[in-house]
Amino acid sequence: MPNATTYKELNTRALQCIHLARTIRDRYDDPMKISGEDLKKCKTLHGEAMRLRDLAVTMKQQDDMESWTEEIDQVPAALSAMASAQAHQVDGPQFKEAHAAHQMEMFAKAMRHGWKNEPWFNALDVAEKAALVEDATGQVIVPHDIAGPIFKTLPRLGIFRGSGPTVRPTTSNLVDLRSMTGATAGWGKIEVNAGLGAGQTADVVPNTPVDTVEVHDLLAMSKIGVDELADTDVNLVTLIQGIIGQVMAQVEDDAFAAGNGVSKPWGLAARATAAANTITQAVTAGTASVVTGDNLKSLQYRVPARFRQNGAYFASADAAESIALLKDTTSNYLWQPSVRAGEPDTLFGKGFYTLEGLPSMAATTAITEPSVIFGDPTAGYLLADRQQITVQRLDERFAELGQVAFIFKMRVGGDVMRPAAFAKYLL
Repeated sequence: MPNATTYKELNTRALQCIHLARTIRDRYDDPMKISGEDLKKCKTLHGEAMRLRDLAVTMKQQDDMESWTEEIDQVPAALSAMASAQAHQVDGPQFKEAHAAHQMEMFAKAMRHGWKNEPWFNALDVAEKAALVEDATGQVIVPHDIAGPIFKTLPRLGIFRGSGPTVRPTTSNLVDLRSMTGATAGWGKIEVNAGLGAGQTADVVPNTPVDTVEVHDLLAMSKIGVDELADTDVNLVTLIQGIIGQVMAQVEDDAFAAGNGVSKPWGLAARATAAANTITQAVTAGTASVVTGDNLKSLQYRVPARFRQNGAYFASADAAESIALLKDTTSNYLWQPSVRAGEPDTLFGKGFYTLEGLPSMAATTAITEPSVIFGDPTAGYLLADRQQITVQRLDERFAELGQVAFIFKMRVGGDVMRPAAFAKYLL
């Protein structure tokens, strides 16, 4: 006769199906854009979850009925079980809580004890192993309930993310820009494509040499003492979220500022000096490392008006200090600090961000350093997010110190998709 272990196994498998369906659905920002193939997969997973639930309910009813016939004086528990099953929904809060608790339990166990050749891991079925460990690399996937707050925190900790670049969730290693970067338009008749120019069509075409944005690995290593690993699940999760949120936000900012596209995103400063997809609009300082209010004001007008409205200033640390000291004729500072939490400082009514990865004004004696950038990050920069974090456990590397090392990995890419949306101030 089925026992509690059987019911738990059925419940666990049903939860796994729901988790896989949720993973597929989370790939899409807009649920209306889910593909037919992925929709079919979700329906199949939901159907299997309901089958497993119904199977567990039926077994429970059978057990309860048999118990009732043996003890006729007791209240038939089968009736209450049936009512509970009818009221229970797969997406109900209790089901979600059980799902989250199960994920947390497996993740915490993998962090503390490892998972390779562990009896508890070998006892999982194929679906459970797939939800916990990436097949290609054997790394543990950080559950959505833990990783979700990390991705929500990154825009607050990261300067450039907080400025509002276009973020494209992706499951691919490459994001195609050809359908995003612009179109050719003109007056005329649609039948003959009049006004579009010789050899042109109304199809959306790229306006930059860049066709794709590559997604790269962003890695962070943390050494955790064995005693800390024995702490509560809540403290362990808080520790992980703190590591990812702070360290990776800083590394991201440096790449978005000056990354050269080699194993990291392309940054604004790199695209200001690169041979291709170059930010060409510029204001050049009259004297090296000397910032003037007139030049900063002029920088806005080096970009088209459509990019000016939502534009913002990005400055290196030393350039930001010089700008903060600029005054008008009445001795009022041009730079204005933010008066509300979460809002940027302003310069000439535009957002102002200190992006420490931008090159220092004193990097060279020549007036060639793009230490200040002005532009519209939403229209001009694409940030590609795989939106998944994985962990690799290193048991032996720091064993003599009584520590276990963990390599956290998230996959991020970025590039300037419209150079015309930015202008550089050479200092």
